[in-house]
Amino acid sequence: MRKKLYLIPGTMCNEQLWAELIPYLPHSLELIYLNIPQGKNFTELAEHYNDILGGDKVNLIGFSLGGYIASYFSMLYPERIEKLFVISNSPARLPVDELQQRNEILKFVKTYGYQGISRNRVVNLFDKTKQTERLIDIVLNMDSELGEDEFISQYQYTSARTDLSQTIGQLPFHTHFYYSDNDPLVNSQWFNELTGASPKLSVINTSGSGHMLPLEKPRELANYLNSWLEL
Repeated sequence: MRKKLYLIPGTMCNEQLWAELIPYLPHSLELIYLNIPQGKNFTELAEHYNDILGGDKVNLIGFSLGGYIASYFSMLYPERIEKLFVISNSPARLPVDELQQRNEILKFVKTYGYQGISRNRVVNLFDKTKQTERLIDIVLNMDSELGEDEFISQYQYTSARTDLSQTIGQLPFHTHFYYSDNDPLVNSQWFNELTGASPKLSVINTSGSGHMLPLEKPRELANYLNSWLEL
């Protein structure tokens, strides 16, 4: 029986997020792409995944927003998790200034419509060494495919977050975090709360400032995922 990996994408991302990673994963794995249903807060999202995942324990991977969702799900339903891997996310409250900015953007989009993420904004999601047109276009395509309703839902229902550090440190299964040292969207100080919390918890930082690690460091990420799966 093939081992299954369940993958939750980030804000305005879909299964294209994982395209660069797939060639470096064993062919024996079965990848199952989970979407982020519209109009649901984190508790409702966790309930949704609990309903659709069946009775077996799962190997759950989440990127960015999907990393927070995966962490939150694991907190509510630890009995459903075999292993957890979180990419480019520190499951904590969003900074006050970011929340204010999100609220202003949401109000603007509801009034004037969603014009899509800017190319300049996408460029800044990558480390300077990885800002290629091909990778940038993947992010722009995902954003375009998902569109306005998805953007409004994600900003409206997934911005209010709580700090999960106390729970994360007590999870009974192998949990790995993987992020870039200088990713401005990750609170690297947050991981200090986890130091020595559990022998089953690993925090892996990689050089650079890139946020889109499944696209820009697929080989390195695959190596860490393969090691995680063998635990």
